[in-house]
Amino acid sequence: MDKEKRKAGENYLKKWGQSILDIENLQREINQIRRNKDVFDTIQMDSKQDIVNTYNIVVDEKLLKLKNTIYDYKFVDDIVSNLEDYQKKVIKFRYIYKNSWQTVALKAHISLRQCFNVKNLVIKKILQNI
Repeated sequence: MDKEKRKAGENYLKKWGQSILDIENLQREINQIRRNKDVFDTIQMDSKQDIVNTYNIVVDEKLLKLKNTIYDYKFVDDIVSNLEDYQKKVIKFRYIYKNSWQTVALKAHISLRQCFNVKNLVIKKILQNI
């Protein structure tokens, strides 16, 4: 596999992983605000409803951006979801949770060489789709 193509495929994996993290972070933020009813009390505006409306607009913009990112990388998600369980773990540990390859191998209970084989398999599938 050509080095530049492999790098492009890995960039898709990195961006896919980052979009998953962004979604999780946004969901945590939304849940935190829902749990904390007084979160807007320290902000000075004409009314609490103005604050809530402004927040809703910001969240909607973030969600739209994330949905577009997800749409762009949906095929990567499809590729990962069709992997065997240990292969999914390898990809998620590395590209979502940003573990080192050594840590990925330990967590997935496979060799470092097998981790690279999984990565190369996924990159090959990505390159077939772009």
